[in-house]
Amino acid sequence: MFPTVTFSVPSPSPSSIAHRESIARLLTPLRRIRPTVAYYQLAAHRIPTLWTLYRGLQRHGERENVKWRIRTLFEAKRHTIQAHVAKAHLERAYQVRFVIASTTSRPSYSALAQWLDKFVRAKQGDAYLQAVLDRYDRMITSKRERRVFGRLVREALEDQARLRTRTIFKGSFMRPTLYHRLLPRLVPQPVSISCMINKRRLRRERRYGQSLELMEWIKDLQMESAFEKQLRRSGARIDRVFSDDLGAWPATNAVQPLRDKLRIIQKANAKDYDRLYSDYSPKLLLSGVRARHQKTQYRARRHVRERAGEVFPSTLARIRQGPPAHVLAKMTPEERRSDKIVRSPSEAGYTASVKMKMRRKLKDGETWRMEDGREEEWVKFERLEEEVREVNMRRWSGSMDGIV
Repeated sequence: MFPTVTFSVPSPSPSSIAHRESIARLLTPLRRIRPTVAYYQLAAHRIPTLWTLYRGLQRHGERENVKWRIRTLFEAKRHTIQAHVAKAHLERAYQVRFVIASTTSRPSYSALAQWLDKFVRAKQGDAYLQAVLDRYDRMITSKRERRVFGRLVREALEDQARLRTRTIFKGSFMRPTLYHRLLPRLVPQPVSISCMINKRRLRRERRYGQSLELMEWIKDLQMESAFEKQLRRSGARIDRVFSDDLGAWPATNAVQPLRDKLRIIQKANAKDYDRLYSDYSPKLLLSGVRARHQKTQYRARRHVRERAGEVFPSTLARIRQGPPAHVLAKMTPEERRSDKIVRSPSEAGYTASVKMKMRRKLKDGETWRMEDGREEEWVKFERLEEEVREVNMRRWSGSMDGIV
């Protein structure tokens, strides 16, 4: 054993303690203190930025368009969450000079502090700065008009694209399955519904694999228990680890967690079958009846518009369709031409005559009869025709006299 050696450290002198205290007083104010809240919630930032700079610009700007421009510049930087970035913006805003009489139409954020002095001087009666602000107000007005027009055009294009891809419910349904209840069949089908069905299908497959694995583990435990039992019967002296009742296994009771997991999987599978055999919602069935009724009404209105002369993409597709190939091969050129005319939705003029010739039923049997007008007006039409003929003959005879 070695002897214990102790050292006595002398206490510092009063002059050394005083010197250390003076150094601590000098360094303490220089120590960085991290605030417990974000910088934009501190009064040291909000007061000079919002209450002094922004509010002063809004108060002395006077002109509505100038105030709008200032508001947009501040809103462009409102999402800055880094303190050093906000500090750099504010330093430039208070230090960099800006000549408001310049012709630029996009003033920078760094010029806002100089604006406040210009606004105050213009408000106090400076004629030159008032003229400059009026000119700047007109520039912003034209810019806002262009922006509003562009926004309207963009919204119109977005609405058209949205209408082209909007979901339509035609009245049919998707029958219940293990992955969903009764659903309306929407065209095109929303991505959310497709993702829901796909996710449930993958989860069911995963549960099936987990259940097989858990049952294999339980089977392995039962085999181990039977093996130990057989060894003990043969006279081997071993410590019994697996008992006959695996659920009462004293060591870790490992079978119970497996059975709990299987019970959870069975509950999830029961929910799948609940979806498969779920009842139909009367409200949803009623909406399907209404959708089919609206579809029938829409098709009837479209057929009327087709007969009036309006052409739809389905109209062109029906005209271009033609008869089957084995029928088309036996048709003469005249029959092919007549078949193309018959497929037109028109029921007047030459089209109506060809349809009647081919013994096609017309939707409106009175339209083709109006080609020559009503019978009670034939006398008036003949008189008008005679007047037109006389005027044409008189003009023709006058022109011939000049030639002769």
